[in-house]
Amino acid sequence: MKKLITLFLVMMFSMISLIAQTGTIKGTVSDKETNQPLVGANLFISHTSYYGTTNKSGEFIIEGIPQGRYNLTISFVGYQTLVKEINVEQNETIVLDAKLSSTPIHLGEVLVTSTKKGNIVREISLPIEVVTKSKLEEIPSTTISDALTNEPGVNLSRDGIWATHVNIRGLSKQNVVTLIDGNRIETATNIAAGMSLIDLDDVERIEVIKSGVSSLYGTGATGGVVNIKSFTPAYSDAFNFSGSLNSSYNSVNEGSKGNISLFASQSNWFAKFSGTMRNAANTQTPEGILENSQFKDNNVSAAVGYRPFVNHEVKINYQRFSAKDVGIPGGDPFPVTAKATYPTELREMYSAEYQIQNLFPSLMTLSMKYFHQLIERRVEIIPNPNAITNTGADHIIDGFQFQTDWYLSNNNRLIAGVDYWQREYDGSRTRHIIPQKRFIIDSPVPNSTYKSLGIFAQDEFILFNNRLNLTLGGRYDFINVSNEETNNPNYIIVDGNRNDNPPIIPEASYPKNEDDDKSWSANIGLLYKTTKNIDFTLNLARAFRSPTLEERYQYIDLGGVIYLGNPNLEPEKSYSLDLGIRYWSDIASIKGNVFYNTFTDLVADQYDINDSLYRTQNIGEAELYGFELSAEVNPYKKIAMYANTSYVRGKDIGNSTDLAEIPPLNGVIGIKSPISNLFNIDVNLRYSAEQNKVALGEKTSAGYGVVNLYANSFPINIGIIDIQLFAGIENIFDKAYRNHLSTFRGLVALEPGRNIFAKINVSW
Repeated sequence: MKKLITLFLVMMFSMISLIAQTGTIKGTVSDKETNQPLVGANLFISHTSYYGTTNKSGEFIIEGIPQGRYNLTISFVGYQTLVKEINVEQNETIVLDAKLSSTPIHLGEVLVTSTKKGNIVREISLPIEVVTKSKLEEIPSTTISDALTNEPGVNLSRDGIWATHVNIRGLSKQNVVTLIDGNRIETATNIAAGMSLIDLDDVERIEVIKSGVSSLYGTGATGGVVNIKSFTPAYSDAFNFSGSLNSSYNSVNEGSKGNISLFASQSNWFAKFSGTMRNAANTQTPEGILENSQFKDNNVSAAVGYRPFVNHEVKINYQRFSAKDVGIPGGDPFPVTAKATYPTELREMYSAEYQIQNLFPSLMTLSMKYFHQLIERRVEIIPNPNAITNTGADHIIDGFQFQTDWYLSNNNRLIAGVDYWQREYDGSRTRHIIPQKRFIIDSPVPNSTYKSLGIFAQDEFILFNNRLNLTLGGRYDFINVSNEETNNPNYIIVDGNRNDNPPIIPEASYPKNEDDDKSWSANIGLLYKTTKNIDFTLNLARAFRSPTLEERYQYIDLGGVIYLGNPNLEPEKSYSLDLGIRYWSDIASIKGNVFYNTFTDLVADQYDINDSLYRTQNIGEAELYGFELSAEVNPYKKIAMYANTSYVRGKDIGNSTDLAEIPPLNGVIGIKSPISNLFNIDVNLRYSAEQNKVALGEKTSAGYGVVNLYANSFPINIGIIDIQLFAGIENIFDKAYRNHLSTFRGLVALEPGRNIFAKINVSW
């Protein structure tokens, strides 16, 4: 006991000593030409975990910085990044007044945290795309997936207008890890919903890591990672209160939306509240109404942060997203006469995090986080007037994360930690045959649990005078999957009489079982700066994915097509290579990547033409390869021209066939420019080539081009409030076209038609 007390006292005195040797940086960030404050500018001290964000007044404060000489990077989207050398002394407060020069092109200045530490894009070797809040405000996206449509290598896939997901370099759903504030969203993937259960008005940015090139996230990240960052207020030197009101309208579905957000902060605390309501009718296509595509949803979120001591921070976050009467348009999975809806969808999340910075000279950050998330899903299918099928399931996800951030030297930084998460599934399905007064109760998936424990580390070396960044990462995972015994159907009720021992369907019934998977992943990343403007990137990785509960045990009967699981599936293993070149200057920003992924035991739904159903199987060997190219050019004043294109090819090597759900060559070409000092205008053409390299049972699709127009005013100041207007027309010429990934199962045979939208944002 005496030894423990002595150790505790030594730690306390060490912490007090370290706190006494820290300093503070505070100040303002503004536009160099107009002197207007820049809200949401990012400031971070290079190769450390110390960073800050400007508030409504353009003010920032970063406290508890150890003594030393650093480079402070100041960045904001649409502005040139500024780097200042600072010397922090004991108990000193450095006051800065930073002025940034605007630029119409992106120069890799966006701060991201998908590497589990803050850094700007141009200092990261990973193939990564970022959509910021300013871009989210300019386009009328319905879901997270919609907002990523124009990013190279990222494609929208629909199971409906509301139910959407993304395809990253030919992989989607269970091959893509989706995170909200670093917390996994784990739910069924047969009919998409995970990315639809997030309020876009509460999002600060969306980060997409393409391919399984990061070892930080474990199972499921073989296709990539989508990390959604909620908006968090910045700490202020003095009391600060701000907020915003926004409202929007879309003509294509008579969709309306309203949001209110309130923020308050001081030097040691912040608080946030945000609420949104949306309502949309059926979507109009060039060939008529897309029946049963309506939706209603709402979201409430709140967050608080508190600094009880210097270098200590507590964050608590709450989100509740609820949807009702969400239509799933009919198609091949359902009978022609069917009507399918989500009567209710709910995602509720709590999280709490405690972070300590500068605990010891070499231990820069120690953080602990717990989150709990409930996703309730209810599906109703009415195949005809004589039958109703109701499916309901609760997906409960709990997780814990522990991470340490080590500053081993000026040129070496190590991240190490452990994370654990588990998903519990509890669900059932009831089929009601009305004329016979017959009820069939079965389990689309047995009640089951998926547990994952991972240990990870990533070491970053800065070599050759900051010209070479070398990243080495590794992870080892322990996975346990268990299920209860399930016989389908569970029981039958006919005319009020219950039969607990009906004839079972052998291929859809599963004995009680428990499986353990152990696997590892690793990655090497290189970023080499040949000149001030040109750099090369190389990423090599080994990743894995343990099959999901649905892939192992599913019995999904949508009334037209049946999907069966396979409890004997082997984990997927993948090896990936990504090679990139990037050019950054004041007049041009160019990125190019080529990639190659090879898979062993890739899991896929394979069509059985004899039984007219899909069975989950391991494909012996498969490969995906392709390229991406994007560019922004500033030819004159603040005019910007931009374009990107991407291509992926997927092959089942063993069977010499094409993989399913592979997007065709596609991209976007556009120009944006300010008009006088009143507003910005953006015109683009989104295009896609035909796709005729398809899997068995998959439809081909023709190429198309769609023209869009977006405009937004500069902020208009009226007293204490700022007003900004957004408007535009999507699919200007009301083009009838099919998105290949949305028509794979026939759910949405035609994309939305001409959409005239308008939005007003009032902030103070």
